[in-house]
Amino acid sequence: MKWFGLSLFLFLAGGVLTWANWLDRAANRDWKTVEKLVGYPGQAEGDGFKIKVPRLDLNVLVHGAPVDPRAGLTSWFAFKPIPHGNLMMGEMVLVDWEVPRIEALLQSDQLTLTSVYRPFNGETPGVVLVGFTGKGSRMLLAREAGALLAATSMPVLTPLAQTPNSTAQTAFGLPLEKILGPAQWTGEALSFSFVSPKDVTNEGTEIPAYMGLETDFHFQSDGKKAKVYGQWVLSQKEAPGVIESLMKNHIGIMDTHSALLDLSPPQVFINFWAEGDSIKIAKVLKEALRKTQLAGWTPNAPEAQQP
Repeated sequence: MKWFGLSLFLFLAGGVLTWANWLDRAANRDWKTVEKLVGYPGQAEGDGFKIKVPRLDLNVLVHGAPVDPRAGLTSWFAFKPIPHGNLMMGEMVLVDWEVPRIEALLQSDQLTLTSVYRPFNGETPGVVLVGFTGKGSRMLLAREAGALLAATSMPVLTPLAQTPNSTAQTAFGLPLEKILGPAQWTGEALSFSFVSPKDVTNEGTEIPAYMGLETDFHFQSDGKKAKVYGQWVLSQKEAPGVIESLMKNHIGIMDTHSALLDLSPPQVFINFWAEGDSIKIAKVLKEALRKTQLAGWTPNAPEAQQP
């Protein structure tokens, strides 16, 4: 009789745990609540989710040239289910006076400040990128993300305008794609993404590429010359060779930093800016890519293509 009671208890306990795990997995397949709490639509990334919020309210000039907010001035919030809740990582695009307010909000128990840096030099108005991470229930994290956005000066629910493809875009983009591989248009910028084939972890949790580990190049044309900018994400072994290649070819390095996270292996983040002939700059970036193990990557694509 005792054995029967014990077996029944173990069966019921196992059933409760299975039901709880099923509910948790089912909840993570529906991200509508997260979108509602953050206030912006997102996109599934494997079993995770990512929301991008371009600062369409800003008109930022770098050395007198405008930067498309959908490419170079986009805040993002990425969610990944983990055994006990969710991991959220993100980065916010802020003007100088917004930074103290956001840093104060990041002192909550759920969120941790991981990086503060300037992606450009000589820009007007001044722009700062603030990175952060947090763990907890996805609803709690989504509320925190919504509160961060509400603390900025951007209007509520800024419309996500899209720029349709055109003959001019095709003429500009096709030669670049022959050099660097497949790309996609983000507003008026042609964007290339690359990722490392090696896994990166934080405290034993694998950090997927969509959580800020993509190397991105953005090409904008004004009809005469191109503005090219973005961020490299490299191993400590790869970074010196890429920096040397960029400097040798007169591509400006805006910032070099490491996120304040226990990433394994450690990653180096390098922001750059260049102006001139788009083909020549693409060839320089291609040369630098050959010094790395980075592979061409398109968001939501299951397979990466070698550059």
